[in-house]
Amino acid sequence: MTSSQARAVDDPAESTDEAENAGDAGHTGKAHSTNADSANRAESAGGAGSASGAQPADAPGGAVGGAAIRPGPHPPGPSGQSLRTAYSFLTNPLDLLIRLRHEHGPIVRGSLGRGTVYLVNDPAAVQEILVSSQRVFAKGFRRKRMPLDEGIQPLALLLGSGLLTSSGELHRARRRLIQPLFHRQRIATYGGTFARLAEETISGWSDGQRLNIHEEMTELTLGIVTRTVFDLPMNSDLVLTIRRAIAANMGVSRRAILPGSRYLEKIPLPTTLRARNSRADLDRLIREIIADRRREGADGNDLLSLLLTTRDAETGAPLDDDAVRDEALTILLAGHETTANALSWAFHLLGNAPQAREALHAELDEVLGDRLPTLDDLPRLPYTRAVFTESIRLYPPVWIMFRRTVADHSLGGYDIPAGSTVLVSQWVMHRDPDYWPDPDGFVPQRWLEPSPTSSPTDETQPSATGPASEPRSTATRPKYAFFPFGGGSRQCIGNTFAELEAAIVLATVCRRWHLEPTPGHSVTPLPRVTLRPRSGVPVIAHRRNP
Repeated sequence: MTSSQARAVDDPAESTDEAENAGDAGHTGKAHSTNADSANRAESAGGAGSASGAQPADAPGGAVGGAAIRPGPHPPGPSGQSLRTAYSFLTNPLDLLIRLRHEHGPIVRGSLGRGTVYLVNDPAAVQEILVSSQRVFAKGFRRKRMPLDEGIQPLALLLGSGLLTSSGELHRARRRLIQPLFHRQRIATYGGTFARLAEETISGWSDGQRLNIHEEMTELTLGIVTRTVFDLPMNSDLVLTIRRAIAANMGVSRRAILPGSRYLEKIPLPTTLRARNSRADLDRLIREIIADRRREGADGNDLLSLLLTTRDAETGAPLDDDAVRDEALTILLAGHETTANALSWAFHLLGNAPQAREALHAELDEVLGDRLPTLDDLPRLPYTRAVFTESIRLYPPVWIMFRRTVADHSLGGYDIPAGSTVLVSQWVMHRDPDYWPDPDGFVPQRWLEPSPTSSPTDETQPSATGPASEPRSTATRPKYAFFPFGGGSRQCIGNTFAELEAAIVLATVCRRWHLEPTPGHSVTPLPRVTLRPRSGVPVIAHRRNP
């Protein structure tokens, strides 16, 4: 398996410095459409520039690494169209980002209303932003007269000060404490839960039944994370309360980038009141669960018990109830929707790619036969895992990340002033033809290494969507051409959990069922906080008899 594919089973505890929680910002938009075989093709782009710059400074200012930044050239970008660009970002961001990359290159300067933003689409520059100079590029975005961290305030209203919304020393201390809970050996104990709950879900389907697979996967992943975090069943009161809270707060998150959004929470609009009341209900219920668990004794293997008993390796300090609440809720909410979206896109892509679907079924029939998958099976299911990896390349659950510069910085030969907003988009990078032959095609084979018996010239296979072929080795592709879980010290702490869960669910469902796309329904992405399918993914379920 390649280095990119191997990350699906890597131990996150071994690479704390290479971590990034990628759930970054709320967004709206009319999305980029797809057809039965692939998404609309991205235009060929210009050459990618390299990233370079001074070392990060510990504090904001006009100098970085002790050297003053001299005025330099601005990156290219659209001119005199700030309102038009802002409108396009709100209504059609996916097409806009692809177009800006195609027309202006890997680093683009533009305006959203009155603010200047920089769109960065070069792997070396992305690595610099997320890893080597991450102290300069803080999480969130900035508007004039806006506190630095207010860009993530809508999420903080719901999640508190968990890993997703905290920063600085608080984030470092929390990550140091929580990281061991996501050690692969510990996650492996949940493999049976993944398969069992997936089997319960599909056992209720009937041959020929019409389903919205996005709704099915949302219910399943919410049930999985509820069981693994709180040791509660899928039909618990907590699940119902979470559903209401997510629905009520989605609009609040969408408004995050609008001018004046920080004042909307104070206005007693019906949507604001519903969001506020749902947060209060969820907070009260989770605190009751925490109190009950402390009273009864936290001796289970669920993540809540582990949060209640863990101690900081450096200070020996435990988490208080507020911190336990924030982290448990962050894991629960961030951990189910992204995986549900990713699985839904995988089923959509498989439904429109007969060759890929047949290859997947053949692998599952050979390895599993008539039994449920286990985590021990995954090394023998490379194509299954490649299907999921290719799905999150085309439809990354988190499609954009916002950063703000706390100091002047040189990036790719351009001077980026302190206080700037920097956008990094997985949607754009994952479809860049400079790094991905057949960038909009669904090609699981691109993640597979050549077999030991293949000849030196046997380097390509047919595309799952047509005659195009793809080199099987990914060794020469830049690391940050593919970063669905971010990078640096804020990488998604649950990436291994999510990838193992998704592989088990995908194998469990596909060994029994073929999901045919509903005729006449176009599935398009809806860019919100995550990249979800607009109007779901309607399918017709056909039982398989391998």
